[in-house]
Amino acid sequence: MTEELYVLPASFGQRRLWLAEQTRPDTSLYTMGTALRLRGALDVPALERALTEVVARHEVLRSVLRLTGAEVSQVVRAPEPVKITTVEVGGGLDAVVAEAGRLAAVPFDLGAGPLLRCHLLWVGDDDHLLQLVVHHSVLDGESTQVLLGELTTLYRAFVEGTEPELPELPLQYADYALWQQGRLDSGALEDQLAYWRGRLAGAEELRLPADHPRPAVPTFASATAPVRIPAAAIRRLRETVAAGVTTPMIALAAYAVVLARWSGQDDVVVAVPVGGRTEVELEPLIGFFVNTVAVRVDLAGDPSFEAVLRQVRDASLAAYAHAELPFEHLVDQVRPDRRAGVLPIAQTMLTVQPTAVSGGFAVPGVRAEPVPLPQDRLVFDVKLDVAEQDDALTGVLIGRTELFDPETIALAARSFTNVLRSAATAPGTAVSALPCPIAGRAGVTTVAEPAAPAAAGDGDGTPSTPAEHLLAGLWREVLELAEVGVDDEFYASGGNSLRAVRIVMQAREAGVELPMNVLLGEHTIRGLAAAIR
Repeated sequence: MTEELYVLPASFGQRRLWLAEQTRPDTSLYTMGTALRLRGALDVPALERALTEVVARHEVLRSVLRLTGAEVSQVVRAPEPVKITTVEVGGGLDAVVAEAGRLAAVPFDLGAGPLLRCHLLWVGDDDHLLQLVVHHSVLDGESTQVLLGELTTLYRAFVEGTEPELPELPLQYADYALWQQGRLDSGALEDQLAYWRGRLAGAEELRLPADHPRPAVPTFASATAPVRIPAAAIRRLRETVAAGVTTPMIALAAYAVVLARWSGQDDVVVAVPVGGRTEVELEPLIGFFVNTVAVRVDLAGDPSFEAVLRQVRDASLAAYAHAELPFEHLVDQVRPDRRAGVLPIAQTMLTVQPTAVSGGFAVPGVRAEPVPLPQDRLVFDVKLDVAEQDDALTGVLIGRTELFDPETIALAARSFTNVLRSAATAPGTAVSALPCPIAGRAGVTTVAEPAAPAAAGDGDGTPSTPAEHLLAGLWREVLELAEVGVDDEFYASGGNSLRAVRIVMQAREAGVELPMNVLLGEHTIRGLAAAIR
């Protein structure tokens, strides 16, 4: 058994992903896969040695996540050799990529680990697909480039017989987690919390007309449709519409227009990831630093696209200025309306890579080429995922197929392209006049009718059934309350996501299976007891 060295607090991002995996066990939603086609004479022992050294340098890559007491912790293990699993598939590159997708879909056990797997799939003589599969709780997009850069340096040195030149790391990821908690505990982020409370007050759930009712048990299966915006359109908007406008802001303005026209709502909230590396000492580290900000766009009054773009510029800059507050803490503090199967605050995300991600692995005698792996799982209802390359935008719009047919996803992607191209030609055009084929599309509502409140029981709200007595006892223990009533609201009584997981786990120990998504949708003891009856 691998020696365990330290037990340290998890970061807020790690807690969120650990919590999410408790609600959806055996999932690969938070798995990151990187695949490189390597053509040339590959020294596999040198590659294993290089990967072993990277994992030894970065404690987070040999950590696991567990619930210790009332908190989620990262448990750091001792370094040990990393083995690369070789796989022979046959059938050419397409078959190899399909197998890589299957391997990437194998869930991680966050408490058992390891949270990194490496495969080498044979394509042909001197032709391999190198696949790194890592849980998102220990890696983000910027960290992938750090990992590949170090892997390159170490592999080259081991092949050439020279001493690798990598500077000593100033910190480890656990130091960042401690610093992050300290910033919050000190009150340094209270101003940011106040900003977000005001900014998100009254924001509503995005209600996109779906082709199918939201399922009680989601599969998160998804489909993609391509989007491509020529560089000329982006340059025209960036140079002539508003000072300080960036390409991600242009994409967000057009995406907000599509979402508003599609949903019929004039107030939309879009999740946008931000790097999270606020200090220079964090730049050489591998870990999960990325945070999420919620950009709210008001399209009331049928403004012009130019006006929307200016608003998005100002809203984005304000969001970036308040981006240190962990999104997980924001959700617990703002306490938005919560419903089973629906993400809180934002149900859609936009990601814009500044440039198309390069292969990152450049060594003599081997030609590396990134190979995209299938994206077939999505936690958001829809997501726009694009990269900026020489000013052009290229990427995909992804939608959950349990909600939307592939034809609808393709129509939404075409709507984004049409809106942006038309706005670039005439930025003064009103939002309602921009060509948007998805607008007015009929479908079923994705929002369930509010359930009728449970009938008030006789007496003073004390538990009356075995399930209510069990849940009341758990609430008193976990929420540290002397008394609770069957109609008290969980989050208003001091509940949060972590405490919800503790209730689920303790109920399971008592022989009662209480699905996490039920607790997120039914907030009173009476409602929960009725839901699990």
